[in-house]
Amino acid sequence: MSIRNTFWVKYQIEAKGEKGAASKARQISIEQSVEMPPEVVPDSSVNNIAQVQSLNMIDSRTWEASILFDTNLVDVDPTQFLNVLFGNISLQPWCRIMDADPSYLSQLLDGPSFGINGIRNLLEIENRSLSCAVIKPIGSSPDELANMAFEFAKGGIDIIKDDHGLTNQKSAPFDSRVKKCVQAIRKGEQLSGKKTLYFPNITTSAIRIIERYQKASEFGADGVLVAPQLVGFETMHELAKLGELPVMAHPTFSGSYVINQSGIDPAFYFGRLTRSFGADAIIYPNAQGRFSFSTSTCKSINQSCQEDLSTIQPSFPAPGGGVKLDTIPDLAEQYGQDIIFLIGGSLYKHPNGLQFAAHQFQKSIDQSA
Repeated sequence: MSIRNTFWVKYQIEAKGEKGAASKARQISIEQSVEMPPEVVPDSSVNNIAQVQSLNMIDSRTWEASILFDTNLVDVDPTQFLNVLFGNISLQPWCRIMDADPSYLSQLLDGPSFGINGIRNLLEIENRSLSCAVIKPIGSSPDELANMAFEFAKGGIDIIKDDHGLTNQKSAPFDSRVKKCVQAIRKGEQLSGKKTLYFPNITTSAIRIIERYQKASEFGADGVLVAPQLVGFETMHELAKLGELPVMAHPTFSGSYVINQSGIDPAFYFGRLTRSFGADAIIYPNAQGRFSFSTSTCKSINQSCQEDLSTIQPSFPAPGGGVKLDTIPDLAEQYGQDIIFLIGGSLYKHPNGLQFAAHQFQKSIDQSA
């Protein structure tokens, strides 16, 4: 729990001995609050110096520090919160952020507008995991992408999303692509007899992203795909507050944050931070694929996406990479029902085509419920 007008952040520190760890914890507290020698901090700002609450040894070279910050450092600015959370100190190779005060997150941020229940309501599906397919690659025309979407929708896929590389290229301009894919999916729904949601990628510059969001809604899309590392977390937060479409977050450009010993713990980054900034569904790299997360890390991300954060709704974790048709039963048993399973390239490799592959994907999901 937060003490009034404060919030805590937990950092992992690499250091030789308690004295070295204490020195580095103190360095974090100063760097992330007043950023100047404490002895020259003016009286008006002395109370803003962050305090080391606790320092605990994890092993001979690793320590965990809990540091208490005054909310005056942030005021009510979510972007400044990120700056206080992991600003200049992120440049230190010995520092990793592990967690932050959940009660403060729920005070400062609005979280998802739809969350797990909202997406389930759009699909009218309860008590099973969801399927997600990807239309790709860059260079495909709007007609080619729409045909892929049509085949996936005919096969009964729950969600179809753009590849994160599809933006507004001449090969498939945003307006044409989204309009044709929406039409194709609606047509495919008539043949499958079930609802399929479409999430076009709207990732672009800050001055254009609201326009793309509004166009996606106007053209009949059911949600949007956003890369918060590229557009900024507060941009995603503002989109979520519009409340018209659910937001799916893509992890591109996040690797340097989450795969090194320094950086940000993946469960906190995807599960708490991305969720708190408004993502209704959060894609992360699954274990056993071409990326490096372990099964235990994936389970921790899933738990963090769904654990109690006061007023912040749970988000759908969406593991991608390493998910194949024959792995779904095992993954469903390990991950539970509140999961979106994302399969990309392996569906395209199916010898019987996209519709059949989608049908087999959905059948595997249904049988694992």
